[in-house]
Amino acid sequence: MGSVIFDFDSTLVPVESLEEICARAPGATPEIRAELARITNAGMDGSMAFEESLRSRIALVPPRREHVAAVGAELARSPTAGASGTVSRLRANGHEAWIVSGGFRDLIQLVAEPLGIPEDRAWGVGTEWNDDGTLRGMIDDGFSRSKLEGIRRGGMVFARPAVGVGDGATDLALQDAGVVDHFVAYTEHVRRERVVERADYEARSMQELAAVLETLLA
Repeated sequence: MGSVIFDFDSTLVPVESLEEICARAPGATPEIRAELARITNAGMDGSMAFEESLRSRIALVPPRREHVAAVGAELARSPTAGASGTVSRLRANGHEAWIVSGGFRDLIQLVAEPLGIPEDRAWGVGTEWNDDGTLRGMIDDGFSRSKLEGIRRGGMVFARPAVGVGDGATDLALQDAGVVDHFVAYTEHVRRERVVERADYEARSMQELAAVLETLLA
């Protein structure tokens, strides 16, 4: 039995969820949305620290809880094509499926359950909200700093062999630290050359990913 540690944004779902949340704010002009995308990409390609990228986006357009719920509900209905089947096959073969993300955990868990990933294996940035729906702050659980710190502080143990799947430098860092044995760059939605160059494999669709995982988890 092995495990697959999926990224969430631009992997299991076709968009960057925090961008989608922030874009719903009344003041999110096209110029601001373009800046959100730029900051997201800087954090994902490694040219900006993830923590800085996260805090910069939240400062630019503060998210609201009702937008988190709305985006989560939409993504639960429209994940990446083939994602649910990929997770189902993994679990049917006795493997673990996890989500480890830099997105908001309360949104991720809305999508994880329909995909067949249990709540205790779906992780991201913990958040606290005010009664009026504004963001009070992020829980100090490590995930607002990096996926690696969140995993270490959470004491997560993955069955071996462990395979990381994602599109960003934050995912590649898990292999560098020995948290996963292999890393697959998932490039259906976004292809970052810096990440692909260092990945063990590239998958351009869930069908390609399924074939790679079959080999790695055999």
